[in-house]
Amino acid sequence: MILTTHQKISYGLVLIGIVIMIAMPDVVIGLLFELAHLLFEVVFISFEWLESLLDHLVEHLLHTELHQTQTIVFYLLVGIAVLPLYYLWRLLRRLFFGLKESLLTAWVVYKNHTIVYWQNLSLIDKIKALVIAAGAIYLASFIFM
Repeated sequence: MILTTHQKISYGLVLIGIVIMIAMPDVVIGLLFELAHLLFEVVFISFEWLESLLDHLVEHLLHTELHQTQTIVFYLLVGIAVLPLYYLWRLLRRLFFGLKESLLTAWVVYKNHTIVYWQNLSLIDKIKALVIAAGAIYLASFIFM
């Protein structure tokens, strides 16, 4: 397989990223936290900008006082937020039930394959499998305790 220059650069960058994540996980996690903070800050500033814009529009168009303007803007923002939340709720329900159905199907298939495999094992192989599983659980108890 001959790699193109673009593929070599992509693989090299992925390899460098993996080495950085292994060598300096604290720096990578700190960077991710800073990026998340920056994202939340941008969302907050955008929300404040939208609220201020609606305040000025309502106050200018309807000639209302401060409390009336705030009430109108609050209900406008709630109305604007309800529609995307409703569609997100419908999408998440569809994804949840689809995932539930596919996982249930996969579990039944896996269980049936396991039962058929276990029934086809000889007595010696069943004993070997049980001893290996018990040994693995015993060794894992030292790692996770």
